[in-house]
Amino acid sequence: MPLAINSTEKPRKDSILASHGSRTGGKYMIELELIAAKEILAEVFDITIAEAEDMIKQRSQERTLWPEKFGDNDISLQ
Repeated sequence: MPLAINSTEKPRKDSILASHGSRTGGKYMIELELIAAKEILAEVFDITIAEAEDMIKQRSQERTLWPEKFGDNDISLQ
């Protein structure tokens, strides 16, 4: 038996995510993501939330993981 589909309904063009004016937008959403990140780090590394917060602070102080450009002396060709 075929399924009934309402063809008069237009597809949504707006985002599923909340708009910027809502409670879940902007800084509040970033705060929630940061809390979730701390909880994940604490669980994965079996550390406290405070230690996870220290990990995040330390990582944010590091500018880059890799240098912007390698010099000739940095690369050894074998």
